[in-house]
Amino acid sequence: MNKNFKVIACLKVLRGTLAMTVGVMLFIIYEHSEAFNWQEHSFIISISQKDPFLQIFIDWLSQFPNEHVIYISLFAFGMGLIRYIEAVGVWFDRTWAQCLVVITAFIYIPFEINELIHQFTWTITIIMIINFVIAFYLLHILRLKIKRI
Repeated sequence: MNKNFKVIACLKVLRGTLAMTVGVMLFIIYEHSEAFNWQEHSFIISISQKDPFLQIFIDWLSQFPNEHVIYISLFAFGMGLIRYIEAVGVWFDRTWAQCLVVITAFIYIPFEINELIHQFTWTITIIMIINFVIAFYLLHILRLKIKRI
């Protein structure tokens, strides 16, 4: 098995864990708060000051009414599940998983570019570069597999 696939699979597990954690945390916040104000919660403010990516997420999340937080929570949990499925498939060198990784990586790129246009951060830039590298590497591997067939 290609070592690069193991690295990609580990990154997918990490991102899946992060997404599922966000989903669970949002669900807990939704369940325990009728009118939660993201911008005024002291714990969230103290954490977000240390992490610019988290601040972007909180700014984005604060635009939604609390009723929509449950849907965002379910979406994040679902994305985490997809990341785990991708990780297992890539680990075992499955073509369907590599296709799924390429598709999901390219889906994020327009959103990341939009975020960079409106507010440049190195965090988003690094994430976008990692997505590009993974997507184009797997696209190259898929093309080589298709040529062999």
